[in-house]
Amino acid sequence: MNDFRREMPDFNIDPKKLGKYVAFGVLGLILVVMFLMSWQDVEPGEEGFIYRPYGGGVDTEKSYVEGTQFIAPWNEMITYNVLQQSQTYRSTVMDKNGTDITVEIAVNYSVQRGKSSQLHLQWGKGYITFIDDKSQGAIKDVIGKYTYEEVYSTKRNALEGEIVEKLRKEFTDNHLVLEYIEIKDVDLPANIAQEIVNKETQKQKNLTAKETQKEQEYLANARIEKARGDSSLVVSARFKAEAIMLEASQIAKSPAYIELKKWEKWDGVGSPYGESNVFGAGVSVLKGYK
Repeated sequence: MNDFRREMPDFNIDPKKLGKYVAFGVLGLILVVMFLMSWQDVEPGEEGFIYRPYGGGVDTEKSYVEGTQFIAPWNEMITYNVLQQSQTYRSTVMDKNGTDITVEIAVNYSVQRGKSSQLHLQWGKGYITFIDDKSQGAIKDVIGKYTYEEVYSTKRNALEGEIVEKLRKEFTDNHLVLEYIEIKDVDLPANIAQEIVNKETQKQKNLTAKETQKEQEYLANARIEKARGDSSLVVSARFKAEAIMLEASQIAKSPAYIELKKWEKWDGVGSPYGESNVFGAGVSVLKGYK
């Protein structure tokens, strides 16, 4: 037993040295953690800037593009989306004649590149409230200057341009870019929508009457040519009359036949219904009516 004790190694560790080793180990671990925390990511489509809580605050001089950036671990990287974004507003507005119309308008915008730090200082992450207030106010101001007929048809492009002009400077002064305005939809009161449907129905009836008149003219010409004895002209007039009779019957049976004729005459450019109809290009049926 005594021999075993004599063979045991004798560990004599200085407590001061042990404390020093532990301190160096803890310090090294802290440095490693701080180094790892110093790498901050700026995602694609974003722009970043540094917030220094212990001196200087928000750095408005330098912005960071997408990628991994090295900053001091006690600082914070704040990022903003700088891609084009869209806000859609649905508002019921009184036109200049006192008729209530409901419009759906998209406001497309983006944050000015290199200006996200100024936007943050002025509005913070809630800057969308500024866009909401200004856009809804501009929509009501501009729409109220026009009649409902102008809103859904003839003045559509002018309306979009006027809203853009009203908002562009305010957006620029607040570090935003107004990309464009789009009138997506217009809803009219039921009585006005029905009136428009009635007008379209009357147009179809007028077209049918016009075709019937042409048919009678061709038949009259056929009788005249027959009396003259020109058989080739008689046959031509007869076939034209029959074709008109067939087309008139198709119109009477199905108003959709008129839509087919529009598409047959379409040259492939734009829309056969025009670009400024109430529900967008290529749409011919009023919402709620078939």
